[in-house]
Amino acid sequence: MDAARGAADFLQALDWHSAIAVFWFMVLLEIPRFALGFLVAGVDHVAATLYPPPPRSKADERTLSRLKVSVVVAGHNEAHAMRACIRSLREQTRRIDEIICVDDGSTDGMREVLAQLRAEGLIDAALCNQDRCGKVSAANFGMMMATGDIVINLDADCSYDRDAIELLLEPFADPQVGAVCGAIGVRNHTYSVVTAYQAIEYIISIGLGKRVQDLFGIVTCVSGAFGAFRRECFRQIGGNEPGPGEDFDMTMRVRRAGWKIRYAADAWCFTDGVPTLRGLIRQRRRWDRDTIRIRLRKFGSSFAPTGRSWNTLETVEQVEFVVFNLIPTLVFPIYVGALFYVFGTAAFYILGAVAIVYVLMDIFIFFLAVFVTGRFGAKTVFELLPFLLTSGLFNGMFLRLVRLYAYFEEWVFDASKDDSYQPSRVRSILPYARGKS
Repeated sequence: MDAARGAADFLQALDWHSAIAVFWFMVLLEIPRFALGFLVAGVDHVAATLYPPPPRSKADERTLSRLKVSVVVAGHNEAHAMRACIRSLREQTRRIDEIICVDDGSTDGMREVLAQLRAEGLIDAALCNQDRCGKVSAANFGMMMATGDIVINLDADCSYDRDAIELLLEPFADPQVGAVCGAIGVRNHTYSVVTAYQAIEYIISIGLGKRVQDLFGIVTCVSGAFGAFRRECFRQIGGNEPGPGEDFDMTMRVRRAGWKIRYAADAWCFTDGVPTLRGLIRQRRRWDRDTIRIRLRKFGSSFAPTGRSWNTLETVEQVEFVVFNLIPTLVFPIYVGALFYVFGTAAFYILGAVAIVYVLMDIFIFFLAVFVTGRFGAKTVFELLPFLLTSGLFNGMFLRLVRLYAYFEEWVFDASKDDSYQPSRVRSILPYARGKS
């Protein structure tokens, strides 16, 4: 009680100028990031509700109906998941013209499962790598063999709404669209505190955040778990580059090649979140290392307007990353250190107030995301509600420190080149980019 009273007295003693001087990190770097983007998404949703867009034209309907659709499901040791995955694809509201499955050197009988599915006529092709080459190489194998106008890359261990494929295809009515990503949610949110945090994060960052990106034409990443590509576009850019962060890398190359990238907000895929804190840290370190390698090392030339491969949207997306991700991550520990240097133990009061702001923003944005997506019922919301009080601290502070460490180990040690995401014999020949692209 004394600590809470002391914090309240300290904060009440601040005038507006002092408050801004103390909370400049939140005022300059955090609140604008949340407020601007999600205000746009909220207004857009309300406008779309009051003035719904016209239904698809007959010309668009004809265009979509003529598209041949191929689905590629590649995996390693996914025998337990393949039949359920294929069954869900066969139950889709939009008929899939070609299903190709790729066994990436599995040891759990996946090859035999695929052979049985092929014999039953449930899949059109069963391809096998004799040795494990990595998910990216296996997906490339299948996507290069696909004959459809649109090639969809899926994960075997995910589940999909029955209309997911139909809705994922809608943006391809525009011939300038080269890639489309769907929405991804966490289905095992009740498994642990860590999966609950991930579920909240996905609802906000994907369910709502990608809507904002789509409005501005700067969709960041077409996920390898649920993404579709126009075959012409896929072949033009040479497919995925083997290695970690391949989906983000490919998204950058699609945009650089002049294609539009869209987000199908109502096409839903659900995956299992990482169940343990240790596993989540390992996953995020890999993701964040890839961010530095791909954004700053490989595509750093996008910051130069005079560059030969300069693309306005790519530059806008890169600047958005620097302003709202990179700078806050680098500045946050400096901000905390400065607070303790200037205010001593009173810095705990300030950080407590910052934590409260994180909690309030998370609660507000979570409910806005639930409202805008229209996909999550009361049961899911109530199951996640207790974790909202700490998810902001977990994502805004703890995972930011993990991100900072990942940035450091990549920038100083090139850690991504040793990532076990690919087998060692594949890693040894990967041409990891060090210069401009």
